[in-house]
Amino acid sequence: MAKNPKFIILLYHKIGKYPQNAKFPGLYVTEEDFDKQIKYLKSIGYAFLTLSELKAAYDYYFKTDKSASLNLTNLTGEKEKYAAITFDDGSKSVYSGGLKVMRNNGVKATVFMVSGLVGGVNEWDIKNGENKDEMLNSFELKEMAEYGIEIGAHTQTHPHLTQILPEEAFREISISKKNLEDLFGASINFFAYPYGDYNGETEKLVEKAGFYGACITKTGIVKREADFFALKRVAIRHNTNFFKFKRKICKVRLFY
Repeated sequence: MAKNPKFIILLYHKIGKYPQNAKFPGLYVTEEDFDKQIKYLKSIGYAFLTLSELKAAYDYYFKTDKSASLNLTNLTGEKEKYAAITFDDGSKSVYSGGLKVMRNNGVKATVFMVSGLVGGVNEWDIKNGENKDEMLNSFELKEMAEYGIEIGAHTQTHPHLTQILPEEAFREISISKKNLEDLFGASINFFAYPYGDYNGETEKLVEKAGFYGACITKTGIVKREADFFALKRVAIRHNTNFFKFKRKICKVRLFY
């Protein structure tokens, strides 16, 4: 058994070239770069997990209760480094550009979907002056789920959860879980806070809704004794110098 396993969660949004008039070009990563990043992590020993698998592996290594044992040999070959790819929002580009890259590399991911906008457009971004972007539809989501992509919840309409009433926030959180579970007929285990906007109260609401954990946008890795309702991630942007992360150990501590 690995004595000191490492867990990282990567944050992506859209796969493809960013439009010249994009207000938030950092949200785009090209297919070529995405492919290179996966291949690089695999070359230095990372195994790729969904968030539910990551939690199972984390519990196996760090929790004293081993009642829910995990067959790491079958899952990952019992490696020492684990990465979870996550996509926030549910852009159609994850299907059109990202899925084939993941399939070609034999890796999976977790996609956080805005449940009220399945088959729609990025209404929250458009209000903020961003270009219109198509969202994943139910057929695309189901195909991705059949491949092994985990679907997570990202609220119903993508609000700032700390800026609305607690009862409204809970409705956004819980309804998104129910809507997606009804769509897939399976449990939705993980949540991501829109805009990375959360506090202690929203964490409790997510736990109350029945999730196993939730992701934020603050930079960091998943350490021992991590708060699973405020999981840190490493955001990958279109201009991220991915291959120099190793030189930034003191800042990001992505690689050890």
